[in-house]
Amino acid sequence: MPAGRWLARIAGLALLLLGSPLVAAIFDHDDRVTMPADPSSAYAPIGMVWGDKLATGFLVDECHVLTVQHAFGEDKSPVGREVVFGALITDAEHWTWSWGTVIAAGGLERRSSDYDKARAADWALLRLRQCLGATLGYLRLASADPAQLPELESAGYPSDRTWANGITLDPACRFRGARGPVWLNDCAALTGNSGSPIFAGKADGRLEVYAMQSAAYELADHDLPFDRGYANVATPMAQILPHIRKLIKPAGGNYSRS
Repeated sequence: MPAGRWLARIAGLALLLLGSPLVAAIFDHDDRVTMPADPSSAYAPIGMVWGDKLATGFLVDECHVLTVQHAFGEDKSPVGREVVFGALITDAEHWTWSWGTVIAAGGLERRSSDYDKARAADWALLRLRQCLGATLGYLRLASADPAQLPELESAGYPSDRTWANGITLDPACRFRGARGPVWLNDCAALTGNSGSPIFAGKADGRLEVYAMQSAAYELADHDLPFDRGYANVATPMAQILPHIRKLIKPAGGNYSRS
């Protein structure tokens, strides 16, 4: 399919998804801000993945993107699927994108009977045809003890915001503890935020990712903030790194060994 027709199809799909009912998962108050597209920004490696569902993804080296497996469905492996990753979206006509292929996944389809183990397996690695990380940069992955982490941030493309305006950032959120292999957190998450990195900035300007948003609880009343007894579910990098270290390029310090 010609690129122009494909982009038009993608834009239509995005608008359809952005018009769908929201899943409320914002704690206490909504302090999210929009970060304009900027190729020099630390957030430039974070973009959107078009699978069966719209999700967030982020570059982990020059040629690879990490996202959630459930963006491709939960019934079978997505390995071999061709998808599109787009970043630096400024409007429907001007954005950076590439076709990609799913080359590895966590095996979510085999763990549907155990919710926490399924969320820990909710990841997929894409190899891009065009290595966008060469110009946009990429995020550093790290294993960490959540109890030792400071206040964090998360960024992605939620369905209640217009993606043409830039990426949506939650500038202050925290991990709220671990439940088995997954981490609970209060980073804002709505439809489209699946795959959003949860990170902290480092002195060298790079973002260090500790987990990736997998699931958000639903509330009956979408206008109310989350009760303090609830939290969203994230897949920690400690669950993903052992499976992808040999697949992603280690040069440039793109991950930290635990």
